[in-house]
Amino acid sequence: MTYTKFVDIFHGSGAVNLPEGDDLVKSWYPFKGMCGNTSPAAMLPFGKYMVSPYSGGYSAGYGINKLNCGEPIRFLGDELRLVGFSHFQLSGTGAVGFYYNYAVVTPYYGEKAVDYGVLDEVASPGYYRVTLAESGIHCELTAETYAACHRYTFEENGGNIAVDFTNNGLYDSPQTRGSYESLSVNRLDNKRLEASVTLQGIHYHFALTYDGDGFLDEDAVFHLSSPGTVTLKLSVSTLSSVDAWEEHALATFSFDETRRAANDAWEEALGRVKVESEDENELKIFYSNLYHSLTKPNFWPRGGFLAPGKPMVVDFCTLWDVYKTQLPLVYTLYPDISRQIVESFRLLHARHGVYPNAFLLSADLRVEAMQARMLAEYSLYDAWKRGIPGDWATIAEQITANLSGEEFQSFAMEGTAQRATFTLDMSGIAPGLMEMAESLGKPRLSHLAEPVVNHWKNAFDPETGLLVETSEYYEGNHWNYSFRPFRNAEERMALAGGKEGFLALLDRFFGFADPENKSGRFEGFNNETDMEAPWAYHVLGRFDRIVTLLETGDKYAFRDKTGSTGPGSIPGNNDSGGLSACYVWNCLGIFPQSGMDNVLVGKPKFERAVLTLSSGKSLTIRRIGSGIPSHAVWNGNPLEDMRLSVETMMEGGELIVFA
Repeated sequence: MTYTKFVDIFHGSGAVNLPEGDDLVKSWYPFKGMCGNTSPAAMLPFGKYMVSPYSGGYSAGYGINKLNCGEPIRFLGDELRLVGFSHFQLSGTGAVGFYYNYAVVTPYYGEKAVDYGVLDEVASPGYYRVTLAESGIHCELTAETYAACHRYTFEENGGNIAVDFTNNGLYDSPQTRGSYESLSVNRLDNKRLEASVTLQGIHYHFALTYDGDGFLDEDAVFHLSSPGTVTLKLSVSTLSSVDAWEEHALATFSFDETRRAANDAWEEALGRVKVESEDENELKIFYSNLYHSLTKPNFWPRGGFLAPGKPMVVDFCTLWDVYKTQLPLVYTLYPDISRQIVESFRLLHARHGVYPNAFLLSADLRVEAMQARMLAEYSLYDAWKRGIPGDWATIAEQITANLSGEEFQSFAMEGTAQRATFTLDMSGIAPGLMEMAESLGKPRLSHLAEPVVNHWKNAFDPETGLLVETSEYYEGNHWNYSFRPFRNAEERMALAGGKEGFLALLDRFFGFADPENKSGRFEGFNNETDMEAPWAYHVLGRFDRIVTLLETGDKYAFRDKTGSTGPGSIPGNNDSGGLSACYVWNCLGIFPQSGMDNVLVGKPKFERAVLTLSSGKSLTIRRIGSGIPSHAVWNGNPLEDMRLSVETMMEGGELIVFA
C-alpha cells in the first residue's frame, strides 16, 4: 500500500468546520482553538527545513485567519493570497507570541505586489505546488536534510525573484510580528547570495544559490534573462556563513530527486503504522492525522545554537500537550529522532541548567514557563521505558539537581505547589523517577523524589472529589484537570467516594448526566487539556463509555462536515501534533499514560494494525467483533486489567481485542 496517497496536507489548516453534533457533543464545551493551524509546508519527517506558502495567516503563516483565542475568527480577507514562500513554521500552535516565517521568497514580474491570488494548489508529503493567479508563475517547493528547495517557472520575459530577510511573523499586527536586527545581505556573484540577521534573539546565516538563466543584481534580486525555470536552494546555520555554505554544499540533489527522496522518507515514516481498511476515507483521515503528528520537533543534524557542532532537536513549542500523546508516539515508533530528542534534553540542561517548558527558535527559555512543571521529566521517563538509548546516568544527575532546587524542596516540605496542577505534575512523576533511580543506581534521586509521592492528594477538595476550585488553571477549570491518569487509581477514586462517586463525576463531566450544566465540561477534543480524560473510565471497566466517547469524537470532531479530511477537520489547535496523535492512539485502541509503565487497551478502530516499533520489534493489534470490548489476549494469554506495561509492548507481539 502507498501511504502517502492517503495524506491530506491541508488537513487542519483552516477554521474548524465540523459536523453538527448529537446531544452528547452539544453538551461539551469547546474552549479555545477555532482553527487547526497546521501548515502545508514541504518538509521531511521531523525535518529541519520547512518551506511553505506564506500569506501571513495565523498561526503557521498560511491561510486567511487572524489571531484568535476562542472568539469568532476574523479573517485577512475572503480568499487566500500569498506574499511569497517562507521558511520555518510552527505547526498547530496557538498564540505563543512569535511565529517565524523567515526569508520570504517572492517570484514576480515587473514591480513586486503586496500579495498574489492562487490557482491550482496541490500538495503531497514533501511537496507543494501552486500557480500565482495574476502572473501565472508556477511555484513548487520541496525539502531535504540540508536545504529548502524552490522551483519557479516563468512563461514570459521579465521574471524576478526577491527574498525578504526581515520578515519575522505573520500579518501586520504588534501581536503577530517581531523585529529584526543586524541585517546584512551580500551578493557573492550572479548566482550566489548570503545574508545574516537576528530574529527572536537567534542570529541566522543564510546561503542561497540560483540555478537558472539570469543574474543577481546589487539589490539581491534575481532577474531572469528569458522565460524558463529557476531552482533556488536555501540553507541556514546559526553558527556562521561558512557553516551555512558547508551545509549547502551537502544539498546535491536536483529538485525532482529531492522531491522523490522526500516522498520516500514520508512513505517509510507513515508505513511504520500499517492499518487495514477497505474504506479509503477512513485511511485518509488516519494517515492525515499521523502525518501531522510527525512534523515536530525538528532535527538539525549539523547542530545549531544549543551546542555548536552537535546535532540538536528544536521546536518543543507545546510540550505540555505533546508529552501526553505525540512524544510517546514518537518514542514508540521512531528510534532515530527519539535518540536525538533525549540527547537534546541532556544538552539543554548541560548548557542552561534547566529543562524548559518550551525550546524554540528563540533565545528565551522562559516561554510559557507557567504552563506546567517537570514536563521533560515525564517525557524522558517515557523514552527511557521504551528503551531509547541515551546518557541516562547523566540525565539522572540532571534530574537530581532539579529536585534539589528551591521550588521542589519547598513543595516537598509544604505539600502543595503554586497551582493544583503543579502539585499533580511534581507528585505524579515522582514514582517514575524513583524507578529510574533504582535501575540506574542513583539513590539520591530516589531519596529526593520519595517524600512527594503522595502529595497529589493535597490538590483535591475532599468535599467534591475534584481538584480545588480556587486554584488557577490553564485553558480549563478544576473539572478539566481532575481526570488525569493516576498511578494509584483506587486512592483517586476514594477521594470521590469510591467507584460509584468517581463514575458519577465522570458522567457529569462528559454530559451523560446533567448535560445542560456546562460549568465544568469536557472540551470535546478541542484542546489537549483533557483529551485523555475518556480513558479515565478504564479503571471502572466502563468500556461502553470509552467507546461512546471515542466513536462520537471520531464522527463529530475529527472530520469536517463532508465526513472527511480538509482544512476544517481538526477540532482545535493541533499544537505540534498533540490532537492528531491523540486520534492515532484512539484509532489503534491503545493509549499511553505518560510518566507510567502503562498502556491502556480499548477498542481498536481497525480490524488489524501492524506497528514497527522503535525497538525493532513488531506489534500487531487485532480486533475481533464490533461491539464493546470484553477481554483481550496478549501473545495467546489472557490480558489482565486490559493493559500492557510499556516494556511488554516494546517487546512486540500480538494483541487481540474481543468486542
